[in-house]
Amino acid sequence: MPTLAVLAAVALTAALAAAVGHESARSGPAARQIRQGKALAEIRGRAVGPMSASSRRGWDCQAEVRLQWVTVAGVRMPSDERIMLFARSRSCLLQQGGLYLARGLLEPPAYGRPIPWLAVEDGTKQVEPPGPCRRLIARMQRSFLEQTGRLDDQGRILVPGLTMGILGNQALPGSDGSLGRPAVEPAYATRLTQDFRASGILHLMAVSGGHFMILASLLVRIMRALRSPPLLMALVLSAAYLGLGMLMVPGDSVLRAQAMGLLSALALAAFRPAQSLNTLSWCVLLVLILRPSMAASFGFALSCGAVLGIGLGNRRLSALLEDHLPAFLARPLATTMCAQAGTMPVQVLMSPGLPLLAPLANLLVTPVVDAATVTGLLALLTSWLWPPVGLLLAQLTSLGTGVMAFAATWLGEAAAPAAWPPGPVGSACLVGLGLMALIDHRLMRFIRARGRDHSWPAVTGANSGVPFRPSAWLSAKGWLRQTYGLLAQLVFKNDPG
Repeated sequence: MPTLAVLAAVALTAALAAAVGHESARSGPAARQIRQGKALAEIRGRAVGPMSASSRRGWDCQAEVRLQWVTVAGVRMPSDERIMLFARSRSCLLQQGGLYLARGLLEPPAYGRPIPWLAVEDGTKQVEPPGPCRRLIARMQRSFLEQTGRLDDQGRILVPGLTMGILGNQALPGSDGSLGRPAVEPAYATRLTQDFRASGILHLMAVSGGHFMILASLLVRIMRALRSPPLLMALVLSAAYLGLGMLMVPGDSVLRAQAMGLLSALALAAFRPAQSLNTLSWCVLLVLILRPSMAASFGFALSCGAVLGIGLGNRRLSALLEDHLPAFLARPLATTMCAQAGTMPVQVLMSPGLPLLAPLANLLVTPVVDAATVTGLLALLTSWLWPPVGLLLAQLTSLGTGVMAFAATWLGEAAAPAAWPPGPVGSACLVGLGLMALIDHRLMRFIRARGRDHSWPAVTGANSGVPFRPSAWLSAKGWLRQTYGLLAQLVFKNDPG
């Protein structure tokens, strides 16, 4: 009963947060205006992310802006909404963290996220520049994009995506705020994205919690070697999480990873063990309460689903795979497979279809993902100080992303995703299959436990020992040895001389 009460309270909180987020998004002045139709508007807001190449035909760039106020028909109204600003040439000078005035046509979105669009024709005016820290980070990102612009096509696309969360064909590589169009063929970028989606490794084209896990494990090893107290370790981890989050392009998965990292550091400072599922639960509750709009975010749902899948099944699947694969392959493969299982219901809502070759694709790319992530982050940190070193590290990262591109193209073209019911019906079917598999697993364990002979431990008093499961290599060796023995007997029978 206490567990059911907690689950009911969590479900009620999530439902209320979703309702509040939906209503707050509908009640803003910009949202009210686009429901009535297009209108000329003047806005003042802060750029949430960097300018990127426009996804809308006829425009050069786009950026997400968080409003402070909006003026429509001479009436100024305060607002806390987010809009997507589209601009051309000289107006593509917005910097992340800066405060700007802009005037343009406010209109409803034609696709993508349900936030208003503002098409700016006459340019933008900077009211307040970004802070020194944000300007330094922007310089680092520009220098990194300049170095990755010297790579081949797959490197230009995938290295920025894996490292900082924006694909090379979406970035504006112009230095010092000047506009530069991506030098990647759009058809190739589209085909590569489709191959990654069909092969089940689309998550590698964006920043995920893996960046924060790698950074945290490295810092924890260093701090433990130095015998640092838990409070100091928590402060160092918190600063590292905040700094890494600022280096990345803002995204819902980055927000989830950063929030969970800070909660884990808080648990460490309080001398409490960090538990992934408990931390995830607190993270979801706090994020939905503070930012109710995240209840409608596919990116946030995918990130939370991945962590949930890892927390529920990673340990058991790792133990199972280690009987047949080396540990350095079994553990990352188990992590990616559990993450994919947790995100499947949400992926079906986005695009129906099950990537059948996803386990094989993850097995091929697992050995290079962590190394490519580390070299990519080092390239981002060094490109603005030592461009040759940054270029060398970017080239090393490109070798890893080349393996990913090869696996995605090979497997993505080999088999199309299996058809699956779209929408909530498909998601409900996947959840039902998962529950059936869990019930079946529990039932089999119960039957084996009831049928097990307990007389031997009662006689010997020994409760130790683990069940022996031969690996695939041992099974193959035994099969070959027995086959050779049978063939030898047949030969000797037929040829007694």
